[in-house]
Amino acid sequence: MATAATILDDIDDKFCQCCLCFEQYEDPRQLSCFHRYCSKCLDKEIRRTHGDLKCPLCQQEADVPEDGAQGLKKDFFMNEIIEFLDIKKSFQDEEAHECGDCSKIGKARSYCFKCSEFLCDGCHEYHMTKKSLKEHRPYLLTLKDVKSKNLTLQKLSSLKQAPMCKTHPDDVSRLCCKTCENLPICLTCTYGGHKSHEIEDATSLATVKREDLRNRLAILTESKNKMEQEVEETLQLKKYVIATADIEIAKLDHDAGRELKEIDNALELVTEELSNASRHIRDKWEGERERRQQFLEERIKRIREEHGEMEQKFENDMNINIRKSNETYSKKKSKLVSKRENVERQLQEGKALISQAKGSKLGKAEGEIVRGKSTIERMQNLIETGSNILVSENNWTAIQNADRVCAASEPLIRELEGEFPGLDKVLEYPQVRLSLGRAEKMKVSDKLVMVEVAIEDIKMKESYIYGVAAAGTGTVVVTGGDTKQKQTHISVIKLDGKISKQKLIDSISCHPYCFCAYFRDDEFAIAARYNSTIGLYNANNNSYHSTYLRENTNKKVEVKCITADGSNDQIIVGCLDHPVLYVLNGNLQLTRNINLPQIIKSTRDIVVNNGTIFICCQSSKSVYAVNMEGGLLHELTKPDSTNCTLPFNVCTSNNGSVYVLWVERYTLSVQGCAITQYNPDDGSLLTTTPVRAVQGWMAAAYIDGAEKLLWSSLVGGMLRVYGPEEDQ
Repeated sequence: MATAATILDDIDDKFCQCCLCFEQYEDPRQLSCFHRYCSKCLDKEIRRTHGDLKCPLCQQEADVPEDGAQGLKKDFFMNEIIEFLDIKKSFQDEEAHECGDCSKIGKARSYCFKCSEFLCDGCHEYHMTKKSLKEHRPYLLTLKDVKSKNLTLQKLSSLKQAPMCKTHPDDVSRLCCKTCENLPICLTCTYGGHKSHEIEDATSLATVKREDLRNRLAILTESKNKMEQEVEETLQLKKYVIATADIEIAKLDHDAGRELKEIDNALELVTEELSNASRHIRDKWEGERERRQQFLEERIKRIREEHGEMEQKFENDMNINIRKSNETYSKKKSKLVSKRENVERQLQEGKALISQAKGSKLGKAEGEIVRGKSTIERMQNLIETGSNILVSENNWTAIQNADRVCAASEPLIRELEGEFPGLDKVLEYPQVRLSLGRAEKMKVSDKLVMVEVAIEDIKMKESYIYGVAAAGTGTVVVTGGDTKQKQTHISVIKLDGKISKQKLIDSISCHPYCFCAYFRDDEFAIAARYNSTIGLYNANNNSYHSTYLRENTNKKVEVKCITADGSNDQIIVGCLDHPVLYVLNGNLQLTRNINLPQIIKSTRDIVVNNGTIFICCQSSKSVYAVNMEGGLLHELTKPDSTNCTLPFNVCTSNNGSVYVLWVERYTLSVQGCAITQYNPDDGSLLTTTPVRAVQGWMAAAYIDGAEKLLWSSLVGGMLRVYGPEEDQ
C-alpha cells in the first residue's frame, strides 16, 4: 500500500484502480474497514444488497447512510494521488492548456493550486515576481518538480491551500466549527450563523488530533505485532498437533502389537495343551481297555454278555472324559479369542479417538489462524491510513479523519485485550488403555471382580452422568446431561453398554445436572438441579411427568440429591447448602420436611434404607445416619488406610449393607478412590477397597440371580459392574 512518504512516480496505475469496475477511482469513498471503492460502484452494491452492504474484499458489514454512498467519507488520500496523476499526465503529454491568467493556449509551465489553473511561461514568471501574488508561490507545482521524480504525497499535500469558506467564498477557512461537525469557516462566520458555536483554530485542533491519532496508532501497532506473534505460535502448535498425533498412533500400534503377540502365543499353547490332553486320555483308556481285554478273554466263554456291556461302558466313559476335556480347553481358547477381538476393537476405537482429537485441534487452529490474519489485515489498513493522516500537512485532513480512525481502532484493541485462543500449550490426547480382561478384584461382601463397558451413545456425545439406579427386575437407568445441546437425558441401558430407551428433556442451564433413584415397579424418581424439578420416569413406557419443588416449598432451592422408598410411598430430596430434606409422595405432593441436625449443613448425597437415612455431608466431610424425624443416630467410620477423605456417593444393597465412595478431591481427573462397606446398625467399617478412577455414582442391582454393585463414571460414559468372581 502506498503511504504519504512514497514517491508518487513509483505508484502503479493499478493502485488507483477500483476492484469493482476495474477503472480509475471516480469520487472514491471509504467503508468502515477502510477499503475504498467508487461512489457509483458502492451505490450499485447498496441497491443489489438492498442496504445490507458488506465490504466485497473483507466481508465486514458496513453501515449505509441515508443518502447512500454520498454519505460515506471521501478518501482524501486517493483523491490527492489521482489529482497528481491527472496533472502529471497533462505535463507529460505536453497537452495545450488555456493559461489561467492570460487565456493563451499553449504548453503549461506550472500549475497553481491556489488558482486551480495551469500557467504559461510568462504568467509563471509573473507569479514568481509580482508582490501581489506572493501568497501564490508556495502553491505552485512546476514541470521541473514533476520531472524530478522525487515528489511525495506529503510534499504534494503542502502545495494545497486550506479550503475556502462555503459561506464567504473569497475567504480562506482558518477556523473550525466543532458544533457543525468540524465545518471549515472563516473569521467573518464567527459574527454570523456560527456566533454562539464552539470554534477552534484549525492549526491547533489539527495538532491535537494528530497527537491523539499518533498515540492510538502506537497502541494499534503493538496489538498488531502481538497478534502476528500469536498467529505464528498457533502455526507452530498446528505442526506440533500433527507430529504428536502420529507419535501417539505409532505408540498405540506398538503396544497393541505386543499384546496381540502374547495372545497368539497363548492360543498356540492352549491348542498344544488340548492336543496333548486328548492324546494322554486316549492312551490311558486304550491301555486300560487292553488290560480289560486280556481279563475278559480269560473269562470270555463264561462272561461274554458281561464283556459286551463293560466294553460299551468303557467306551462311553472315555468319550465323556474327552468331551469334558474339550469343553474345558475350548472355554479357555474362547476367552483368549474374545480377548484378542477386544484388543483389536479397542485398537480401532483408540485410533478413531486420537484421529478425532487431531481433526478437532487442526480445525480449531485453522479457524484461529484465519481470524488472526483477518484481524491483522484490518489493523494494517487502519495503521497505514492513520500514518498517512499523520504525515499529511493538511490540517483539515487530520481534523476530519483522525477521530474516525481512532473510533475504528477501539473494537480491534478490545478484541486483542482478550487472550488469543490458539491451541492448548500442552496437547492431551484421549487416554487409550488396552484392557485385556485383567480386571481389578475387590472384596466388599464377597470376592468380587469388575467388568467395565462403555455406554456408547453417552461416551460418543461426551455427556455427563449424574446418577445410576436399578430396579428389582434388573432394569438399569442412568441420568445426566449434554452440555453442548443443553439437554437432560434419562437412559435405560443394558449391561453391554447399549441404550434401549432414552428420554431427552431441554434444560435451562449449560450444566444440566440430573439425579435419579429407584422408586417402585418400573418407576424411577428424577431430580433436576438448576430448575428444581422433581419427576417420575416409567422405564416400561418411556413416559415422564414432573413438578417444581419451588411451587411446593415456596422457597428458592437448588436440588442436590434424591432417594426413594416405594414401599412407604416416599420420595426424599436434599438441597445445596440447605439443612432440610423434603418428603414427597407418589403424586409428587410435598407431605413434610425433615430438619437435619446442626452438624449437617450441606447434603452431597443421600439414601434411605429400612427407616434410616444415610447422608454424605460435604461441609463436614463425613457420612451420618439419621432417623425419619431427623435425629442423629451415628457417624460412619472414615477409612484410615487411604488418602480418600471426601465422601462423594452412598448406596445400600438388598441385604442391608451400606456402600460409600470416598475420593481424594472433588475434581474430574483420574484419582485414587475407595469403596467402603459398613454395618448399617452401628456404622462400623467392614471392608475398604481401593480403586483408581474418576468420580462416579454407585447403586446396588439384582442381576442374573446375584446381587451386584454398579458404578458409572461422571465423565467418559463408562459403566462398571462388580459381582462374584468366576473362573477367569
